[in-house]
Amino acid sequence: MIIPSLRTDSPAAFRASADTLVSCHIAPHLTEWEANGGTTRRLFNVAGRAGVFRVPVPVSDGGLGLGLAHSVAFIRAVSRHAAGGVAASLCVQTHVAMPLLLGAGSDRQKHTWLPPLLNGSAITAVAITEPTGGSDLVNSTATWAVRAEEGWILSGEKTFITNAPIADCLLVLARTDRGAGALGLTFFLVPTDLPGVEVRDLRTAGLRSSRTGHVRLTRCVLPQDAVLGRPGLAMVQLARVLPEERLAISAGVLECARCCVERTAARPAVARSQTARAELARWLVEVEAAEAFLDAAVHRFDQGGGDRLDADLIKTVSARLTQRIVNGCARLTGTDAFVGSPAGEGSLLPALRDVRVLSVFGGSCETVRDSAAAEILRGAATRRQTDSLSLAGGRPV
Repeated sequence: MIIPSLRTDSPAAFRASADTLVSCHIAPHLTEWEANGGTTRRLFNVAGRAGVFRVPVPVSDGGLGLGLAHSVAFIRAVSRHAAGGVAASLCVQTHVAMPLLLGAGSDRQKHTWLPPLLNGSAITAVAITEPTGGSDLVNSTATWAVRAEEGWILSGEKTFITNAPIADCLLVLARTDRGAGALGLTFFLVPTDLPGVEVRDLRTAGLRSSRTGHVRLTRCVLPQDAVLGRPGLAMVQLARVLPEERLAISAGVLECARCCVERTAARPAVARSQTARAELARWLVEVEAAEAFLDAAVHRFDQGGGDRLDADLIKTVSARLTQRIVNGCARLTGTDAFVGSPAGEGSLLPALRDVRVLSVFGGSCETVRDSAAAEILRGAATRRQTDSLSLAGGRPV
């Protein structure tokens, strides 16, 4: 099977080759993945051979060094087929796991894991969420790692972990110091073939085209160098990659909203209704506005001036807006939205199932909104405006 590489000679060429890759090598398998419990390793093989995982990675580390804007273009191409689960699976590897490895990994860890992750022959999952809680990681993390003669002994449970059933390596968040609060959490690199690692599939209501799993760690013995970076710095490391992850998620969420509007507008019964046409037009304006905000935030990120406030605000806006639009499209469409092939042309089923999960993916709306409020109170919005005025010579931009 010949998988063409993504063209990088211009943004337009990249978008066109991304659309072709998704249409020819990913979209034909969506119905199978939705019905049979999620993606297979084939998705990562295809993405790796095409260069998807190399897009945002610096050239010095074997990547293409193209920035987040190109990654967002690929996410939009995938999400255009209402494939929220596929986008989620790829985002975990591209925009969470690899940035964590690049930012904090040792030379040995990078040498071991980065090449196979880039070419798609290895898959990783980020094991953070636990049965005891969700977005409040500092208080809910009960997975425990203790020092031992061999290195570390890791025990605990993780749940709703994207890619876990097909992953070769887990990035596991564990508590290493009970009295240190946020500075008592550490990331560990855990190969899934180690004794004491048990992963089972979870069948979820949404994101059915991704593989989701429950991880049980029972006195798993890890070497000393399994720590990512230094002990106690997991929350600092995570904070550095959250903006990229949330911007990437927002791109897929907003494309889902646009896709639903377009599919609903194509239905003859809806097109004949003036009231329905007015609603669709209003929704499309809101999507366009949110995407303009997202594109500006991505541009600032790629220029090195992006901040957490951008990502938190657009994540909150995109999730809430898409929930409202998808539910509205289902109301206009009626029972027709629920019939036919889930991944078939015109179907709203994947979006209806995915939208609630996507609203908590990368942090719940409530948590992200609270984070945005904290950034505003710290003066992030004022600083950003001051920087803009400075760049423009004192003139508003």
